[in-house]
Amino acid sequence: MARKRTKKPQTLVDICIPVHGQFELLEKCLLSIPDAIDNIPYQIIIFDNNSPKDEADEFYRNLDKDIRVYRSKDNIGFPGACNQMVAMGKSPLIFLLNSDVILDLGSVDKLVKVMDDPKVGVVGMKLIFPENTEGLEMSPRPAGKLQHIGLTTNIRAEVFHAFIGWSPDHPRVNAQKEVFAVTGAALMTRRSIWNKVGGLFLGYGMGTFEEVDYQMVVRELGYNILVEPQASGIHYTGATVEKYRLGYNLRNNQMLFMQRWGEKLQWWQWRQA
Repeated sequence: MARKRTKKPQTLVDICIPVHGQFELLEKCLLSIPDAIDNIPYQIIIFDNNSPKDEADEFYRNLDKDIRVYRSKDNIGFPGACNQMVAMGKSPLIFLLNSDVILDLGSVDKLVKVMDDPKVGVVGMKLIFPENTEGLEMSPRPAGKLQHIGLTTNIRAEVFHAFIGWSPDHPRVNAQKEVFAVTGAALMTRRSIWNKVGGLFLGYGMGTFEEVDYQMVVRELGYNILVEPQASGIHYTGATVEKYRLGYNLRNNQMLFMQRWGEKLQWWQWRQA
């Protein structure tokens, strides 16, 4: 009997973008994707977390029909949105991307090349605060400075952004390295690993710490977590939260994370120095 052939996926990367309003930034994010991913086959999946209806109707009316959009009647938060988007796709690689991240040239392509190493389970990228936030309801940020080059932990096991506020050109932040975790704002992982882990833990509600929780499991499965600084983008961090006054229960989620992982946390700060 002839062996049944398994159908190969038509795309390599599912780009999963959770959205709540701020369509001006989402448009910039979407426009940056083709040059960021080069010739790699991909699909874009948007999960709209109950954006203001009039804004959403106007934006989606003119959106490229090749982009898959699911509009939720409720804001189910970042973890729930990501889990649903990933379930809609089939690509071997998953790229979680915030709608307020504008990708630089070739950045997704560089992440995919890092994932050529089968030992890598998650890879993130260098993110920079924007130079100009005119017209956006955002509190002051260190313009043009480093926002993300990996998450780390101090001696008290508190999670924070390493080198935040540094020059993005500093040599110490421009080498590929293993890190404690990367932000979920721009995170690539394997579908095979995602399925083993079961996606993002929904106990974190609207979000915060869910991507770190995921990476704790990934590391326990024996995979490495890297950051690739040659992949980069501008991150308008907090733009959506501040405009729409969205609440994230940071303190409770921090306590929940410590309850789940406190005994296994290590001091990573010295490793990423």
